[in-house]
Amino acid sequence: MKKYTLNIDPAAAKFYETLARRTGTTAEKVMAATLFKFAGELSVTAILENQNPKS
Repeated sequence: MKKYTLNIDPAAAKFYETLARRTGTTAEKVMAATLFKFAGELSVTAILENQNPKS
């Protein structure tokens, strides 16, 4: 698996840390899941735009 290092705003870090603590996981796993979901949403949007190009 590839590893990346990200710099995030302190408020965002606190959000992910709090969410991780409440769900019993790590902030890294929460961020990875969030990025994975976002990538999926972007893919769907790109596919739909490709099928229905704007004039």
